[in-house]
Amino acid sequence: MKRSLSLFLVLFFLLSCAGCGKKEPPPSDGTQDAVTTQDGQTAPPEMKDDGLPSEDLSVQPPEEEEPPEDEPYVRVIDPSKPMVALTFDDGPDELYTDQILNTLVENHALATFFVVGQMVDAFPDVVKRLAEAGCEVGSHSYAHGSLTKLTPAELRSDIDRADAAIQEATGSAPYLIRPPYGSVNNTVSAMTGRPMICWNVDTEDWKSRDAQTVADYIKNYGDLDGDVVLFHSIYESTAQAIDMLVPWLQEQGYQLVTVTELMSYYYGEWPQPCTTYWNYFAVTPKTDSPLPLPGPGDLVAQPQEVPDAPAAPAAPTTTPAAPSQPTQPSQPASTAPQPDTSTPPQDTTPTPEEPAAPEEPEETAPPVEPEEPTIPDADPSGGETQEPGEDGGDSDLPDWLF
Repeated sequence: MKRSLSLFLVLFFLLSCAGCGKKEPPPSDGTQDAVTTQDGQTAPPEMKDDGLPSEDLSVQPPEEEEPPEDEPYVRVIDPSKPMVALTFDDGPDELYTDQILNTLVENHALATFFVVGQMVDAFPDVVKRLAEAGCEVGSHSYAHGSLTKLTPAELRSDIDRADAAIQEATGSAPYLIRPPYGSVNNTVSAMTGRPMICWNVDTEDWKSRDAQTVADYIKNYGDLDGDVVLFHSIYESTAQAIDMLVPWLQEQGYQLVTVTELMSYYYGEWPQPCTTYWNYFAVTPKTDSPLPLPGPGDLVAQPQEVPDAPAAPAAPTTTPAAPSQPTQPSQPASTAPQPDTSTPPQDTTPTPEEPAAPEEPEETAPPVEPEEPTIPDADPSGGETQEPGEDGGDSDLPDWLF
């Protein structure tokens, strides 16, 4: 009996010890407490007792890297490569100037816009956008009249009003001037104290008003390296032509630059005050020493004082009387002789003529025809050129501005 009881106790002890080595099954809800490894260390619940991740853990995909942001475009001009300056007159136009600028911005190109003061007053936001995009803004006068026909006082007033309108829109007054119709002489150049920028390639877009005609003219022109090309930013056809020409010119290897950039990098000089650039772009060779762009304060207008009316030559102290003609009373030395507008006497004896006042010398004729206005240029009978709005005819500028 005692032997049977001892055997039962031994079996019970063995069975109890065997049950101690078994692990509890994991909870039915899928959660798991920390487990103890074979070496007695506690492992996190997601680890097996061998220290490796459990098989039932979901694999997390690697985080996708965000694509790098596009690097900002940095415009660089290579003086060794071809370049051409596109210029636009008579704007701004609220629609077409803006379309031209859109094309330039999309293609990382710049141009020079010679704007009319009256149009700037009407659409200042367009001019502001031109300047903010990096384009060069020059003056094309305030009223688009022939500057050589203005008196010095009228010329000063016109240029000052244009400067004020452009400065109000862009924050700075223009340095470059393009005279309307290319009409310029020494008086105009001296009084403004600015560079007078003309052109050497005329698309005559104002005449054809056809985009394909304008585009074909440029594509068939030949070498444009170093040239200044004339357009007008107030025509839909010009905006359409520019949309075709800008990418085409870049495909041909041309860099589209402003006038000041062209003069600095291609010709090796900055635009000079009191200087007219008419045939300059057609005959000046490319420089071997390009200049950097001018900085603030490097380009300064230097207006020269010109009297409102040319002074007549001083009267001689004694004037011999002509034969058979009564002696005329002498004039005070401080008073210039006035021309005699009365009916000449019947005596046929010639009288000495007063010397004429010297005239301002005109510039020599340019190698290309000057910019044509869209108004009647001249009376076939030889009359004076009509100014915009005089006869209600076609004009570059809107009728409501006159």
